[in-house]
Amino acid sequence: MAADEAASLYQAFVDQDPASAIQVVERARASGIAQDALFDTLYAPAMALLGGAWASGAIDEIAFTQAAVVAEQVGSFVMPSAARRDTGVTVIVGTMHRDHHSIGHTIVAATLKEAGFRVNDLGVDVRPSDFLERVEETGARIVIVFAEMMQTARAALRVREMLLASGREDVVILVGGGPFSADTALAREVGANGVIPGAESAVKLVSRVAADLVAREAGEG
Repeated sequence: MAADEAASLYQAFVDQDPASAIQVVERARASGIAQDALFDTLYAPAMALLGGAWASGAIDEIAFTQAAVVAEQVGSFVMPSAARRDTGVTVIVGTMHRDHHSIGHTIVAATLKEAGFRVNDLGVDVRPSDFLERVEETGARIVIVFAEMMQTARAALRVREMLLASGREDVVILVGGGPFSADTALAREVGANGVIPGAESAVKLVSRVAADLVAREAGEG
């Protein structure tokens, strides 16, 4: 049932039909899905379908951008009745320098924000020095670097090198994008700690990394 409703919500996004999208949410709620569970069981899977459709070529970037506008309008309807707790965890997200593909990082940034993370979205065409500068400004311990071309994916190594040179070896780097999904060994080559294949996995992985960082600090204290 939840999977069918997620597919229906995705279709409403693509059709640019916010009224139908809200009807899907109301139908899911009436079926017994609790308000607190709507985001995880309905909205996040629909966003994952949206990202998958773009990745497979089923929809183009213009269609995705238009669908994302509808998804943002519907976001407030799937949040818990009480505001979702602020995790207090800052995450820096951006797409590598000379790479202007925005879809993957846009979906992940929006999903993490809805999940309560403090997202600093640097956008596309981000230089390694810009990642470092934002880390130093915010004290963030988690950075997500996206790249959709092999050349820009390999260039992600510079982010790790600059962090190390600045004494920020404590920062966890996660990577996302086609090259990393196709070859997980590439993530290790560029000094990343893990790969994010989609929006749902991003929330789970970032949550686990944040918990590990807290546990590590407690052990060192």
